[in-house]
Amino acid sequence: MKLTLADCRKAYKVLQPIINPTPLVYNEWLSGQFGCEVWLKLENMLPIGSFKMRGATYKISQLTAAEKKRGVLAVSAGNHAQGVAWAARRFKVKATIIMPEGSPLTKIRNTEALGATVILHGNSIEDGFKFAESMMKKKPMTFVHPYKDELVMAGQSTVGFEILEQLPDADYIFSSIGGGGLVAGMGTVIKGLKPKVKVIAGQASGCRAMVDSLNKGRVMQTDRAETFADGIRVKIAHPDMFNILEKVVDEAHAIDDEQTALAVLRLIERARVIAEGAGALPLALLSALHQKNPKRFKDKKIVLVVCGGNIDVNLLERIIDRGLIEGKRKVRIAVPIADRPGTLHALTGIIKDTGANVLQVVHDRDSEGTGITGANVLFTLETKGPAELKLLLDKLQLDFPRVKVLD
Repeated sequence: MKLTLADCRKAYKVLQPIINPTPLVYNEWLSGQFGCEVWLKLENMLPIGSFKMRGATYKISQLTAAEKKRGVLAVSAGNHAQGVAWAARRFKVKATIIMPEGSPLTKIRNTEALGATVILHGNSIEDGFKFAESMMKKKPMTFVHPYKDELVMAGQSTVGFEILEQLPDADYIFSSIGGGGLVAGMGTVIKGLKPKVKVIAGQASGCRAMVDSLNKGRVMQTDRAETFADGIRVKIAHPDMFNILEKVVDEAHAIDDEQTALAVLRLIERARVIAEGAGALPLALLSALHQKNPKRFKDKKIVLVVCGGNIDVNLLERIIDRGLIEGKRKVRIAVPIADRPGTLHALTGIIKDTGANVLQVVHDRDSEGTGITGANVLFTLETKGPAELKLLLDKLQLDFPRVKVLD
């Protein structure tokens, strides 16, 4: 499998009249935080909320009349599903989508609303691929692979053309990576036109086959698929994708879900952008690399590709909660106290004076170590961040030396 700059140019020419460029927005707050220019490439602003419609649209646009008549089949956790459904509707092609049984409800409903037939099967993308093979034997259809397809990658590559037109002097492009279609396409354009621009890719640490492959120089697989970032939950690094990616990716890193959850929260608060896990991961990656070497990115122009914004509302609530915890803005503490009148009042007074807010309190006389005359008070607190939390703990320890922060 091979992808050339000429392939990408052809795709860009076809898609330009169909898909409007997504905004590239400068973010003042993030720029100030990291000491550089931070630009957000808002692929979440596309009609389906994800870059995936680019590749699907180009692939389906190139089908013959006979292929269009037979219909298309795809496997997806959600974004590719919606991309295929959107493109199929535009070109009046029947689409069938296989999605894992645990796919977010919002992605299932959105895919169906675009006119596609959704089949829920298995617990992973890999289960879906096997089921698709059996379906294809019974009924010939054109399979639209989410990433391992030259036409799909060429369609995704159009993100790269747009970035270079919107910010010709960019220094770094940060993107999440799963199967690798976006980074392969975008990287082919970036390295073909501006080879000095660094392409940095990130994957969830709980499902990191492609990142490990790129760092070890050989194809790796993983049995783990533990991440809320369903858009990049790909356990198998395909050799063909690896061969393309190793030529265009300068660095590959794994990022914990907790860091990504915090990035989701930061984008909501500081950029008014709702991003799914895969869309927020580039910000988490920039933050992690900046902490290791702040001078590296000073005054550089950095593009964070917010690849999608399709996130289940119930999951978003949990992610925001994890982001608050990771940012030390929500914390649980345990304070052993003497169980006598006025002690709890004094304790809550210290909390009030430092500006923290009590969300929940449990006064427990029965936990281990409290003794006959003691109690353990468990607080869930809202703070302004690490500095306020440290101030609170320092003040509490003067009168309650056994206070501790709970996981």
